[in-house]
Amino acid sequence: MSDLGKQGTPIVAFSDKKPARLLADFLTSSNIDALIVKGKAVVSESDTAKIDQDEVDNQGELIGKSHYQIIVLDPNDVQKALKIAEDFVTNPNQAKYQQAAWEVGAPSTDSKDSVKRVISTNAGLPDWLQDLKSTPFMSLVLVICLGIFLLSYLGAFNVIYQSLTIRSADELLQTQQWWRLFTPAFLHFSVMHIIFNLIWWWVLGSQLERTFGSMALAVIFAIAAISSNVAQLIVSGPNFGGLSGVVYALFGYVWWIGLLRPQWGLGLPNNLVYFLLGWLALGYFDVLWVNMANEAHLFGLISGCLMALATHQLAGKRSPKG
Repeated sequence: MSDLGKQGTPIVAFSDKKPARLLADFLTSSNIDALIVKGKAVVSESDTAKIDQDEVDNQGELIGKSHYQIIVLDPNDVQKALKIAEDFVTNPNQAKYQQAAWEVGAPSTDSKDSVKRVISTNAGLPDWLQDLKSTPFMSLVLVICLGIFLLSYLGAFNVIYQSLTIRSADELLQTQQWWRLFTPAFLHFSVMHIIFNLIWWWVLGSQLERTFGSMALAVIFAIAAISSNVAQLIVSGPNFGGLSGVVYALFGYVWWIGLLRPQWGLGLPNNLVYFLLGWLALGYFDVLWVNMANEAHLFGLISGCLMALATHQLAGKRSPKG
C-alpha cells in the first residue's frame, strides 16, 4: 500500500504491520484515503513514554525494527482519522476493525500489546512482498502448488500425477510412500481450481501464520491434508486432488477460534461463513459445473473445527503465541 509519490499527513505508526494494515483498512471503509509507508522509525519525545525504554537508544531511534506509518492523503480527513486512530490504539480488538478488513479484502489480526506509536521515515518493500516474507510456510505451499501446476501444464502431468496421488492402505504399507497421504493437496486440474484454492489459502493461511506461527500452520496443514485425503480415498478412490480440503480446515479453524476466542482478533464475517457452508452443501446436491471432492471438504472442515477446539482447550488464559 505504500506510495511515496503522494503527499499526505502522517497520523500514527506501528512497530508491527498487522495493526497498521487493520487501521488502514478501517480508514478506507470509512471513506478516508490512507496509505501504509514502511521504514526506519524515529520516536518523538511525546511517544517515547509509550514504548519500552529498552527498545530506544540515546538518539530516540528504535533498534532493529521496521515500522509502518499511516498517511492520510486528504487534509480534510485528518481530524476524523486522528480520532479513529486514537480509538483504535485504545482498543484494537474491536470486531468492527476485523469486519472492515474483510470488506476491504485484506484481513488482519492483532492484540493491544503490539500497538506502539512511532514516526516512520523510509519506504519498504511492496505490500504483497511483505505478506509473503512474513508468512514463509504459507508462501512455500503457494509456490509448490503453482510450480506443480506449471509443470503439469508444460507436459509433465502424468508423471506428477502418478508421483503425488494417494494410494490404498495396503499399497502404502508395502511401498512406505507415506508422503502420498498429503501430497494430493498440491495437485490442481484447472486454472479456476487453483485460483480459488490459492486465494483462500493465502487469505486464511497468512492470517493463521501471523497469529500462531509457521510451525502451527504446518501442523494444521498436515493434519487437514491427511484427514481430508484419507476420507476422500475411502469414499471415491484415489483419483482426486486439490487444496480445498485444507482450505475448508482453515475456514473451520478461523471460524471456530473466532467464536471461542474473540479476544484473539480472528474470525470471519457471517456472509463468508454462509457462502462457504453453502458451497459445501451444493457439492452434495451435484448441481455445480465442477466435480467436487465433497468428503475432502467435509472432513477438512471437521478437522479444522476440532483443531480450533483443541487449541481453545489447551491455551487456557494464554495469548496465541504466549
